[in-house]
Amino acid sequence: MYTSHRSSSSSRHHRHHANGNAASTKNGSTRPGARSQTLLINSKIRHIKKKDGEPLWRKDIQYDFLKTLFYDETRVFTNSYDGSPNHTYSEIYIDAMARSSKSSRVLREKLLGDRQAGLNIAMVCLLVNIGRMNTTLNFFPEMRAQLRTYHPIPSLQTYSDPTAYKQLQDAPRLKSILKGACEDRPEPSTLDQLLLQPRLPRTNPINLVFILATYARRVTDLFFVEPFEFYDFIMNTSVSSESRAKAFLWLMWVYLESDLSPEQLRANPFGYGQEGGMKIPTFVTLSPEDIEKENVDTDPEMEFAERMIQERKRM
Repeated sequence: MYTSHRSSSSSRHHRHHANGNAASTKNGSTRPGARSQTLLINSKIRHIKKKDGEPLWRKDIQYDFLKTLFYDETRVFTNSYDGSPNHTYSEIYIDAMARSSKSSRVLREKLLGDRQAGLNIAMVCLLVNIGRMNTTLNFFPEMRAQLRTYHPIPSLQTYSDPTAYKQLQDAPRLKSILKGACEDRPEPSTLDQLLLQPRLPRTNPINLVFILATYARRVTDLFFVEPFEFYDFIMNTSVSSESRAKAFLWLMWVYLESDLSPEQLRANPFGYGQEGGMKIPTFVTLSPEDIEKENVDTDPEMEFAERMIQERKRM
């Protein structure tokens, strides 16, 4: 492995946060042209696209990144609903999903009562949340809806109860659950509104990911060191999964838990950032050999995928 130390100009200083320099007015309303800017920003991420029946392998979903992120045990997050402290990121993310008005009672019980199932669902939800997975994907072979495609996810479905493979829901339902978490109570909807929130945490983690993905260009300018950008979190396979997950958690803590002051940025529990602690921690760039060592599908997962492919053909 080798580590990138590219630096950026001082003009991209974190204090640009306070200026609220794009897309919305002081009262939070959207200025003309903001929608086109949002569409331009979001066009930078590519949806996962495969033919019907083709599995979503570990590399497709960036499983190692998702696992490192959601299995992190650092207890530094506050639940934005009840104010309880000392949670992991996965705990506050899954709790926000469970509180969504679009989550059924059965799903809510599964999320809160079955840790493995909750983590698996959260991993897929984050892909929808950040825009990597669109709403045409479905994860169980019986699906016959038009304009939808079926894809097994072996890394998340192989080791679960064979009768519970539907627990991942489908992408449209997951998107609805995520939207519910953003609409059930007043939440900021722009980066400027987020920064004006008087209390911490400023929002729930689901809404935060939607906002940061929408304003990815601004977030890149504020907290990334060239040549990297926001969507490298989920799409840049040449960067180690561990360093991407660490940097993602660093950014989540900044917006949820800190006052954005230099002192608090330097004290981020997920590491001392670049440029004197003002930017995300260093991305570790992988050699071609090390890239092949990440996101390796297991034999049982490949066998599961083949069974599901044949099941789909029978359907």
